[in-house]
Amino acid sequence: MGFSSQSGLLGVRTYAGGDTWPADMATEAMAYRLKGGTLEPNRELLVADPEIGGTRDTSDAMLGPVSWAGDLEFYARLKHLGTWLKAALGSAAVTTTTGVSTHTIKQLDSGTMPYLAIEEQVGGGFDTFRYTDVVCNSLHLEAEASGFLMGTANVIARKQLAGQTPTSGLASKLDDSSLIVGTSITVTYNAVTLPVKSFSLDINNNFEDDDFRLGSFYMGDQTPKAREVTAGFAIRPSDNALWRQAVYGTSAATAPGGQTTKQSLVITCTSYDDIPAGTPATKYSLQLTLPNFVLQPFAVSPSGDDVIEFDVEGRALRPAVGTDLLTAVLKNGTPAIA
Repeated sequence: MGFSSQSGLLGVRTYAGGDTWPADMATEAMAYRLKGGTLEPNRELLVADPEIGGTRDTSDAMLGPVSWAGDLEFYARLKHLGTWLKAALGSAAVTTTTGVSTHTIKQLDSGTMPYLAIEEQVGGGFDTFRYTDVVCNSLHLEAEASGFLMGTANVIARKQLAGQTPTSGLASKLDDSSLIVGTSITVTYNAVTLPVKSFSLDINNNFEDDDFRLGSFYMGDQTPKAREVTAGFAIRPSDNALWRQAVYGTSAATAPGGQTTKQSLVITCTSYDDIPAGTPATKYSLQLTLPNFVLQPFAVSPSGDDVIEFDVEGRALRPAVGTDLLTAVLKNGTPAIA
């Protein structure tokens, strides 16, 4: 018989990094349900070029250095999402009162970005892989009005070990919190709630993934380069203000200017159900605030008798040190981020 993909399990926790596997994985990790995705080996077969004095056939081949990377796709439940937000942004603080934990997650300006340890149980018996020195290269969140809040984490791992014994009790750490539906998500721009049809948010750390060195199969370092935070939404406009702001610079302009308008974009996601131990009753929630968001120019593109809709995209800016690029405030019943 074959191996069912649904029998697998993914365990993740942040840790200090290094090749040593975290001893507290069974108690501190969070287990995930995945829609799909895995970490794939990035490795080439090094084939020798033709040599004079041999035959017309290839004489030998060797395996070169290796890293692992891939996209992990999931429903964005709000118990586990803090782990990915911390891995993507870098800094997290928490306060807990009467069963409700409020996690404030922001960009990290100094020090090392968080590492992840990941255990991947594939097919309930095919194999169990352990990955160390894993970084979150990018995090994507999106939702449609008639769908769920979805997430995709692109991760890069320095080292993998196969044939590992599955961590006992990891299945009991499975995130069982509720799904977030588009009907309980709002998008506010410049303090005005917009009638958007969908939204997306991307945090990209642009990690280097090719720092291979002589004498080793593995990368020597994983260094993040310029950080990019972008967002977008689809909307049927009731006026031309967004288009003029994106193309001309301000919503009141009638001709192109050079300056751009920076305004706050806030995305709020709330669950239908309450946090079990919260007093008073409190919903699971995630609020993403981009205080300086600038729109990218776009075309209107009317067509036939179609109702005018357009996709608005933009970028988060950070004018100065001491200001924030993106702040995520996550409320759940988990006192610490895994």
